[in-house]
Amino acid sequence: MNQLIHGTWQDNLHKIADNSIDLITIDPPYVVTKEKWDKEDQVSLELSQQLFRILKPTGNFYCWGGVGEKSQTIVKWFSLFKDSGWYFKDWITWKKQRGMGNRKGWLYTREELLWFVKDNKQFAWNIENQYGEECYSEAWIKRLGKKYKRISNVWSDIKEETLSGLVGIKDHIKKDKSHFTPKPIKAIKRIILAHTKEGDTVLDCFLGSGTTMQACNELNRNCIGIEKELEYYEYCKQFE
Repeated sequence: MNQLIHGTWQDNLHKIADNSIDLITIDPPYVVTKEKWDKEDQVSLELSQQLFRILKPTGNFYCWGGVGEKSQTIVKWFSLFKDSGWYFKDWITWKKQRGMGNRKGWLYTREELLWFVKDNKQFAWNIENQYGEECYSEAWIKRLGKKYKRISNVWSDIKEETLSGLVGIKDHIKKDKSHFTPKPIKAIKRIILAHTKEGDTVLDCFLGSGTTMQACNELNRNCIGIEKELEYYEYCKQFE
C-alpha cells in the first residue's frame, strides 16, 4: 500500500501521525548543481523535528549526502541531526565504480550515508540481513562456520544506476539528464532489509526517481513518498 504525494515535505510531513513510520530514508539535494531542484538546502531543524516526531521508537533514519570541494552539506546535516535529538549510529561511505572531478585533485568516487536512530535501546535491526554476497575462503568458512562476510560501513559492492535502466524516465523528463542521480536500488533494499519486516512503512520525502517506492514494492513494504517536482512525481506513479 503506497501513498505518492506531489508537494513538499513542509506541506505534508505534519499530516503524518506521531510514531507511525518504521524507517525513513532521504536523499536531499546536495546543492552542487545549477538545476532548479538543487539550488536550496532543504535540510533544517524543522525537518529533523518532523521526522523525529513521526518515526516509531524502534525506527531508523538514513540520510544520503556528499562531501567534497563543491559541497559540505553532509557535515552540516550530521551536526544538525545529532544536536536535535537523534542518536548517531554510523557514517557509511558508498564507494562508487565511476569517478568524477578535475585533474587537480583526488578522483571523487564516494557518497555518504548517515544512520541515526530515535532510541538506541530499541531500534529495529535484522541480524540475519547483515551479511553480503562476498564469501570467506574455504579455510575461513570451516573455521568460522559462516560462508558470507558481514557488510561493513564502506559499501564497495554496489554499482551506480544508469538512466537507461529507468524505463520511461525520458518520456517525463525532456531536459538534460546529467543532474538526475538515482540511488541504486540494491543500496535502498539493503537499508530496508536491515531494519524492517514485511508490511512495515517506509517514508521518503525526497522521492526523486522513486527508487525507495520501487524497492518497497519488491520487498512487500508500504511506502509514503513525497516529491515536489512534477516530472518526477509523474514518473513515480508507476510504483503506486
